[in-house]
Amino acid sequence: MSVQSLERGLSLLRVLSTAGSSGKRLVELHRQLGLSKSTVHRLLVSLVNHSFVEQVSDTRRYRLGNEIALLGWSAAQALAELKEVCEKSVVDLANETGDTAFLFVRSGLETICLDRRSGSYPVKAFTVDVGVRRPLGVGASGIAFLALMNEHELYSTLDRLRDSLRRWPSEEGALIQAVTDASRNGYAISDGFTVPGVRGLAKVVRNSGGDAVAALGIAAVSSRISNDRLPRLLEKLDACIEEVEETLSLQTGRGLRR
Repeated sequence: MSVQSLERGLSLLRVLSTAGSSGKRLVELHRQLGLSKSTVHRLLVSLVNHSFVEQVSDTRRYRLGNEIALLGWSAAQALAELKEVCEKSVVDLANETGDTAFLFVRSGLETICLDRRSGSYPVKAFTVDVGVRRPLGVGASGIAFLALMNEHELYSTLDRLRDSLRRWPSEEGALIQAVTDASRNGYAISDGFTVPGVRGLAKVVRNSGGDAVAALGIAAVSSRISNDRLPRLLEKLDACIEEVEETLSLQTGRGLRR
C-alpha cells in the first residue's frame, strides 16, 4: 500500500466516523473526499475485507466496522491505565501549588486533556475540560510536545496547523519562540496562548523507553507563574513527574505508549 492510499483510507475512516450507525452512501463519500467513485470503492472493499468498515445490507450504506471498536477499546484501556498511574501526581501537583493541574496526551496534531485537578487558590484557570482536544501549540503541554521535534518536523507541523491555530490568541512568531525556549530549558511556558492573562507551565512525561507519553503541568493567572515563583513550581513539577516515571518504569509492557 502506498502512502497516498493509506492517507486516503484514513481520511475515509474519519468521514465515516461522523456518519453514525446509518452510514453513508458511496456517492456521499465520493463527494466529501473529492476522489473518484472507483477509488473510494476500492478503498471501501479493502477496509471491508479487514472489518474496519461494513456495508449495511438493506441500505447499501457504509459505516465503521467492529474492528474499529476493538482497536478503540484497546487504546482507551491504555489511556485509562496511564490516567490511573498519573492520578496521584496530578492531585499532588494541584494541592502543592494551589493551582490547576493538567494531564495531556498527544494524538496526532492535537493534545487531549486526560485529567484536571483544582488547587486551593480561589481564582481558577479552567482553560480546558477533560476530554477536550486542542491543536499542538495551544497551551504549555502542546508547546512541550512541539519542542520534542527537530526543525524540519516542527515547521512542517506548524504549516499543517496554521488554519487551526488562527482561532487561538497566539502569533506564529511568539509560538516558535516559546517552542525554542522550551527545547532549551526543558520546560514549556504558555503566556496567554489559550486565554489572555493566563499562563501555563508543563513538561513531558517519559516511559522507560524514553518516549514522551504525556505532559503534566499547571495553569494559573499570570501572576501565579511569575519568574520569582517559577523555580519552586518547577521543583514540585519535577517531583511529580519523577514519581510517575518511576511507576511507568515498573510497568513496562503494559501498553503505556505514546
